[in-house]
Amino acid sequence: MFDDTPIKSTWFYIHESEKTKLNWFLYEYACTLYMHMRGSKSEVLQRWKSKRSNKQLAEFCAYFSKRMKQSIYDRIDGLTIATVGNEDYIFDLCHTNTAAENGAILDVVESSWDEMLAICEICPVRCISERNEYCASFDRMEP
Repeated sequence: MFDDTPIKSTWFYIHESEKTKLNWFLYEYACTLYMHMRGSKSEVLQRWKSKRSNKQLAEFCAYFSKRMKQSIYDRIDGLTIATVGNEDYIFDLCHTNTAAENGAILDVVESSWDEMLAICEICPVRCISERNEYCASFDRMEP
């Protein structure tokens, strides 16, 4: 599905018990975010990406996706009314970003998130509602 991204499914678990549907969702979100960032025509984001290798961009997308896990739990637990990407997630990895760069990244974060949610509506896997269940998709991805 995401053969054209350098993001590895193994980045989303260490132990067998972490091969959960939620971690699979985060893997798919990282890949979607990567593809959206690579394809963005934003001049600000183009300049930001030009300072990074594809591997660094992939690592950023995986990191950001993993940070979204807490936001997902906050939404499920009713602590927030929406699941949102946070500028702090960007700052933790990219401290020297400008406000414009963070804004451009957040725009792509949002469009990627919207795409994932649209896919989730028709996907039978139910990664969010069955978030702690084992996900065999990881096994199919391993080398």
